[in-house]
Amino acid sequence: MSRELKALGMGYLLWGFSIGLYTTQWPVFLLYKLGDPGQVGLANGLISATAVLSYFVGAWMGNHFPKKPLFMLSWGGSAIAPLLWAFGSSDWTIYLGCALFGFISSYSSPLINSYFLDELGDEFMKGSMYTSSTYSIGMMVGPFVGGVLKDIGGYELLMIVTAISFVFSAVPLAFLKKDEPKKKNLVLPKDRSYYQALLWAAVMSFAMMITVPYAPLYAKERFALSGTMLGLLGSISAIGAVLLTYLAVRVSHRSIILRISVWCGILGTMLLISNRWFLWIAFFFRGAFMNTYSLITSGVSHRVPKDYSYIGFALLTATIAAFNSLASAVGGYIYNTGPIVLFLLSSVLMWFSLYLYKLLAESRQ
Repeated sequence: MSRELKALGMGYLLWGFSIGLYTTQWPVFLLYKLGDPGQVGLANGLISATAVLSYFVGAWMGNHFPKKPLFMLSWGGSAIAPLLWAFGSSDWTIYLGCALFGFISSYSSPLINSYFLDELGDEFMKGSMYTSSTYSIGMMVGPFVGGVLKDIGGYELLMIVTAISFVFSAVPLAFLKKDEPKKKNLVLPKDRSYYQALLWAAVMSFAMMITVPYAPLYAKERFALSGTMLGLLGSISAIGAVLLTYLAVRVSHRSIILRISVWCGILGTMLLISNRWFLWIAFFFRGAFMNTYSLITSGVSHRVPKDYSYIGFALLTATIAAFNSLASAVGGYIYNTGPIVLFLLSSVLMWFSLYLYKLLAESRQ
């Protein structure tokens, strides 16, 4: 394993810890700040919407600037958003933080994926899943610590610690080797199979992400959970994600891992709406949702031409972000109507995404 991949892995571990600090509390925090589930969906949608723009900016930056400072600025600069969330006194401050976080934290994504494709080739899934696993390890600890911080000092303390943690997540990236800008073609690829894969990515991301912001909110409202207990559920999800990632590295077969992950997501969603005794098992299986991005990018990576990898991954990540944004907005509306309807719809759509992937694989043969 190269020094660069190890540095990225450690950075992702600290990044996962940083995200984990607040992510399980996030829907409840937004509801506390904004007062309406519909506005919760809007705030989450804003993060994904600004990320859409950032991916294309990142593709352009990859042609003009070295990757190392771009990565460090992206990860460390993400600290700005939680400070706005902590000290902001109006709804617009929350929305501004969401917009900045979506942009700053995301523009490096196509560059990282391009690195994996250039350096690892057919082993793309292993590299992607390795960083996903270190991220998930950080997520094991982060939610519990975040829940304790919230119960001790409220949301302000939680967001301040999150900001500090984001800054530290950029430190391992200082050990990446110095590099020069690597020129890539920024014209869209013409390969038809690439766009077929994008269609599948859109359906898959919508199906997987439509319930993610609302599962913790549902668990808290239905079972009156404390912040610490909600954080513990997030840690249990991370354990499920790590075990699933370990299985992925061992199996190293794209279609098998996709099927297992989707069925884990479906099982975790259906158990969520049963009773309190199945809640822990539900969140364990819902760890599959933490690997959604890696699963989708791995499922499409073999369709991205190397010479077009910046723009190819930018368009892919933009598609994922756009449909994540749509899923958050639609999910908030449906959640207001009836949470059970939302979870049942997600399960059906996840099953349909598997069917689409099968058709996609058959069309390549």
